[in-house]
Order: sequence, then structure tokens, then C-alpha cells
Amino acid sequence: MQAHFSRFRPWVRQVFLIANRPARDMAAVSLPQFVKALTGFVTTVWLTRGLGPAGLGEYALVLSVSDSIVGLSDLGIGQTAIRYASLAWSRGDSGGQAAILRWAFRTRITLVAVMVTVLAAAAPALSGRVWHAEGLALPLRIGLLIALFSTLASVPVVYYQSVRRFEMNAVVQISQNLAGFVGIALLAFLGFWSVSLVVAVTAAAGGAGALIFLLIVPREIWWPRFTAWSRPGGGWRTLWRIPRSGGNVAGGIDPTSADRFAGYLFLSTLIVLITLRLDLWLMGYYLDERQVGLYSAATRLSLPLNVILGALTTALWPRVSTVTTVAGVRTLLRRTMKASLAVTGGGVLYALVVPLFVPLFFGPAYRGSIVLTQLLSAGYCVALLANPVAVVGYGLGLARYYWVTNVVQFAVVVALLVLLLPRMGALAGALAFIANAGTGAAINGGMLWMKVRRLPRDTRSYDP
Repeated sequence: MQAHFSRFRPWVRQVFLIANRPARDMAAVSLPQFVKALTGFVTTVWLTRGLGPAGLGEYALVLSVSDSIVGLSDLGIGQTAIRYASLAWSRGDSGGQAAILRWAFRTRITLVAVMVTVLAAAAPALSGRVWHAEGLALPLRIGLLIALFSTLASVPVVYYQSVRRFEMNAVVQISQNLAGFVGIALLAFLGFWSVSLVVAVTAAAGGAGALIFLLIVPREIWWPRFTAWSRPGGGWRTLWRIPRSGGNVAGGIDPTSADRFAGYLFLSTLIVLITLRLDLWLMGYYLDERQVGLYSAATRLSLPLNVILGALTTALWPRVSTVTTVAGVRTLLRRTMKASLAVTGGGVLYALVVPLFVPLFFGPAYRGSIVLTQLLSAGYCVALLANPVAVVGYGLGLARYYWVTNVVQFAVVVALLVLLLPRMGALAGALAFIANAGTGAAINGGMLWMKVRRLPRDTRSYDP
């Protein structure tokens, strides 16, 4: 009997591994996110106590600029690269995969270089005239290096996501997070606290991690061989064009080309980026640094929910990219809805309980962050429920409509912030965040529901 069963053991093992592959991928994606949340929480405790509410507010304003540059350098480029590089890889087109990833890297580096140069010159005016904080010009310029190094660090991350090597992707991201954590820990140990020093340590850690991990991916992913430029149609003229390859068009139920998909995501990402930064930017204009610091502390304590949201969408993107049948989309949608519901339940519990410990974590000076953290966490719960499901909509060609939703969200957030910030202070930012998430969930959920209802049972009868 034992010998008879042993013949089936390899087959059983293989089936078990295949069935659990999505769970293993999700675990690999979640691990660096949880490490980021844990190290981020500890560093937040150090920063809130070391810099104080006003210093933390200045630090948040500086990081909002570097984070915005990273987002503006992407504008859907990374997601486009993952989608079509994953598709090329699944079809065995390694050359097409590398070409798409090189296009993404070149484009992002060019955009970052331009924005860093412009903002370095505009730093005194931005810090003095807009934020009314003359001393922020130097840390703002140092913080621009964070944007540059973050863009370099995206190369190995995007590559390993495109080939679904989530374990290696986890190693890269965890190492980058730990590098920054060690730098802030050193400052906490020595007791050297200033906004400029914290920004400089963050930039140095990011640069070291980016340069090390840039060397572990194949060179063709970020720079082609000389012979690639010697072919007809090559050369510097094609550096910023999306390459034509087997993965350039998804096919199936979403025939959107990479050019069009990148254009749609460019609009969506630009609008979303500005919308998500408006709270801090307008607070810097309407409110004092202390209220900005309280809001920043609340944002950091709600970070674990944002981390989980990022893990869900990261694991979903390669799968959405390679699903080209109606049956596959329906199955992926059902699984995504179940995962979103389960995670949202845990998020609600987090939103109710964890914010009550704000004074214990950050000190009595941050008692005003309790309600802010609860409201921001509630907004993330709405996003946890809706955003992963909306990602599946990209496989149905809804990218062409999502930017309209983003325009509506932008209008709602602007109206609420301008009307309520002078009257309610930082609380207006949290309310605007909830309204932003709720508006997107309602509109995108409605579009996805109508699209799925019209799907046929056979892709051969589907006419996009």
C-alpha cells in the first residue's frame, strides 16, 4: 500500500503547490509590506517624539514633494510595464519583455531628472511663499534625491513582478525598507534630530539600496546591448517609444494596445496623484505646522491598511494582465471579491481599536490624532473593499473610463478641502479622504457590474 501510494505522491504534491500558488504569491507580496508597516510604525514613534508635531509636519511636507515626483515619473508607466511585460513573458517573448521594461526605465528616469532640476531651483519659493517656512529649502532639495533613488529602485521591483518572482521581489523591498530603518534608528540612538538630517539619512539609505539591487537584475532590463541600436529603426529616436512586441496587445477580451493603455493610465495616475496630495498641500497653506504634524501622525498609523491594499493590488496586476478569457475574468473577480471582504473585516477592527493607542505610541501631544486616524482608517477600509475589484476591470478594458472617475473624485476632494479646512482644520482632510474612496467605489463598482453583466459565456462571441 505504501509503495502504491508513493507513486502518486509527486502528483499530489504538484497539485497542492499549484493550488496554493496564489496564496504563496500573496504571502510573498504581503511580507515586505508588513515589514514596511512595522518599521514604519517604529520610525514614526521615533520621529514623532524626536521632531515634535511641528517638525513632523515639516518633514511630511518635504516627503510629499519627493513622493509626488515619484508618482509623476510613473503616471501609469510602471503598471503598463508590468501588464505588457508579464504578457510577453507568459508568451515566451523575453526580448519583448526586456524592451518594454527598458522603455519604462528610460521614460521614468528622464521625467525624474527634469522635475528634480526644476524643483531644486524652485525650492526657496515653494518653502517660503507657499508653506511660509523659509528653513525648508535645504531639506526640500535633499529630499529630491529620495525621488531619484526611488525611481532607480523601481527597476528590480517591476522586473520581478513581471515574471511573478514575488519571493525575490520581497527580498529587494525588505532590504530597501531595512536600510532606511537602520538609518533612522542610528539617529534615534545618537539623539541627533533635525528635519534636514532625517531627510539626508533617508536619501542615503535609499541610494545605497537602489544601486545594489539595480545590479542584480539582467542588464538588458535597464540598458540594451549595443547591437540593439544597430538594427534598422533603432537608435536614440526610439528610446521613448513603447516597443512593438508580442506583448504589445493583450488580445482576448481586452484588445487595448500598450500605447492606449499607457495613455489612459497617464491620465488616471496624474489625477489620482494630485488628488491624494491635495490634503497636505492645502493644509500647508491653510493650517499651521502643528496640525499638519497631527494629520501626518494619523496618516502613518493608518499606513498598515494602505500596505495591505498595496499587497492585494500588487499580487493582482500580473494575474489580470495574463487573463484573456471571460471564464478567467469571472473566476478572478470572484476570488478578488472574497479576498477583499475578508481583509476589509480586519481593517474595520483595526480602525476601531488601534487609533485609541495614539497617545501611548506617540505621546500626549498627539491625542488630537485619534479621530483623524479612525477616519483615515475608515477610508482605507472602503478602498480595501473596492480598489482590488476595480483592478480586475483593467482586464475588461475599463482603463479607458477610470480617468473620468478620477476627475469626479478630484472635484469632490477639492470642494471639501477648500470649504472645510478653514472651518474644521485637519479633520477636513480625513473627511475628504473618505469621500474620495467612497466616490471611486460607487462609480467604478457600477461600471464593473454593468460590464460583467454584458459578458458572454464564450469569448468568441464577445465584441469589444
